[in-house]
Amino acid sequence: MTNKSWLPLLVATAFCSLAAWSVSELRAASRVRIKAYITGRAADRTLMILDDRVETTDVTRVLGQEAGGERPMKAPEIVPGMLVEAEGEWLDRHKFFAEKITVDLRDEEKKIRGSAYLQEEPVERAQIAQGNPAELKLDGYWLDISRSTKRQWDPEKATAKAKDTEADGLLAACQVKYSGVRGQDGRIDTQEIELGPPASPDAYTLPHNLAVVRARDAQTGIDILEFRQGKKVVGRMKLLQEKSVQEYVTRLGDSLLPAGAQGTSRPIEFRFFVVEDPTINAASLPDGTLLVNTALLGAIENEAQLAFVLSHEIAHVLQAHYKREVDETRGARIGLIIAGVAAGAFIGDTGAFLAQIGVAAVVNGHQRELENQADRLGLQNVIEHGYDPREAPNFSRLIISRYGSRQTSKLWSNHDDSLIRGSFLTIQLARTYPDRDWDKAKKNTTAFQAMKEDLGPAKIM
Repeated sequence: MTNKSWLPLLVATAFCSLAAWSVSELRAASRVRIKAYITGRAADRTLMILDDRVETTDVTRVLGQEAGGERPMKAPEIVPGMLVEAEGEWLDRHKFFAEKITVDLRDEEKKIRGSAYLQEEPVERAQIAQGNPAELKLDGYWLDISRSTKRQWDPEKATAKAKDTEADGLLAACQVKYSGVRGQDGRIDTQEIELGPPASPDAYTLPHNLAVVRARDAQTGIDILEFRQGKKVVGRMKLLQEKSVQEYVTRLGDSLLPAGAQGTSRPIEFRFFVVEDPTINAASLPDGTLLVNTALLGAIENEAQLAFVLSHEIAHVLQAHYKREVDETRGARIGLIIAGVAAGAFIGDTGAFLAQIGVAAVVNGHQRELENQADRLGLQNVIEHGYDPREAPNFSRLIISRYGSRQTSKLWSNHDDSLIRGSFLTIQLARTYPDRDWDKAKKNTTAFQAMKEDLGPAKIM
């Protein structure tokens, strides 16, 4: 979910809580904005975003936003995959009338340029190094590397600092920069590729010398998590006491870990904890600690959805997203003074606490570029583990249906992010796996059903 992510996806304000709203109330809400990827076209004047229809007319103003400014467009020029911001009003629960649509033409993804840390050891690393044709799994894509691909690929240089460590010689977790053009089959015709070193060790540490430690409450004897700064306890969370649920989430999470976890410059111990929290969310901290809220387990419908959430959060860690955002916003950051907690006190608002200790992005969502990257890698991971990836956007639909415009959590409970995230996942599946059939893929398991029974009713806000 992000890190408390699993992961910021959302960009529309009053977009499906409409189940409880009358048409007159919707009109009274006046002009609203929604932002998402177009997922289809129902008619010449009707665009689709997941299950919702965006209606246009002759008076709808359409603008294309390019690097050099804006230019007029026509509604028929809008095609699936484009990122749009529509202004208008809701006519009913699933019908939106657009007075103005702005198309982000800068988001065109036929030409792709990116950077990612390898989450697997390249199968054809020798062919790449020798200048031969090869393929590479990277950044949620498959890259086709030809003899004409311009490459800077020196494994010894990239792994020089890993000598005499467990990662000696491993390319998993090394950074790769690439550019290319997406083909109709979803694969990337790679024009340039460059191999670099893994992220620095501090990419996998919590700020302020914090550590997350499993402990036991002296008064009640219940299992808890403590955030410690040296000997000072600065935060305490209640763990779900149903051990079978904790064990199930840990087994599932461990089964989803890619090989990239073994090549990082600092050893990462991925740990999965179910914490008592009524918001539908999950969070991954840079040290590999993953927090899964009881409300998330209560809301989720099948194992495929949970596998995607965990895969998304794992990607946030392995892609060093927290470190990247810290580096990019360092000038705007200030020092934090972290107070200790009173004996026996527990964190009431996980999101507020994580913001207090300087990891707000973990719960509020990362930059859109980083969230999209975690979603791509999450999809690829669940596909390789045999799950139905369509359950990823289906979970966004579930959140939209449950909350609509009600905002309780930046990642999963805010309709806006659920809309943009669900639409991005839908487009990513269509673009990257255009000919795949998911009907026989795994959605559920008996272990998941047993977990739900052991969990029982979960408080959800």
